[in-house]
Amino acid sequence: SELFVTLLHFKNAGFDFDFATVSGKPVVLEMWGWPKKDSAVAGLFQQLKPKLDKPKKLADVAASAYAGIFMPGGHGAMVNLPTSEALGKLLRDVHDAGQPTVTLCHGPAGLLAATDEKNGEPVFLYEGY
Repeated sequence: SELFVTLLHFKNAGFDFDFATVSGKPVVLEMWGWPKKDSAVAGLFQQLKPKLDKPKKLADVAASAYAGIFMPGGHGAMVNLPTSEALGKLLRDVHDAGQPTVTLCHGPAGLLAATDEKNGEPVFLYEGY
C-alpha cells in the first residue's frame, strides 16, 4: 500500500514512473498490506501492472532519464538492495545531479548501497543527513 498510495500522489502531481529491480524480474508485492477498499489504488495497480511485470534491470537505469528516485519499503528492499552495486551507482549519480531521492518504510535500507571507499575506509554518501 505504501508504494501505490505514494505513486498515486506522484501521478496526481503529473509524474510518470518506471520500475526497476536488481535482476529485472517482476516486482514482488506484499499483498497483505493492500488497501482493499481503495478503488483509486486498485485502479493505479491495474494501470501499472504491465510495468510491474516487466521492470527494467537496475543496471540499465540512467539517472539522467529521470527527475529522481523513489525506493519504497517492503521487506524485499532489505534483501538485495543494500549490496547492489548498480543501485549504489544510480544513487551516487542521482545525488551528484542534485536530484531527489525518496525512501519510505524499509526503503532506506537501499541507501546502504551508496557506501563507497575513500582511502580504504567506508564512506556513506548520506552521512549527516
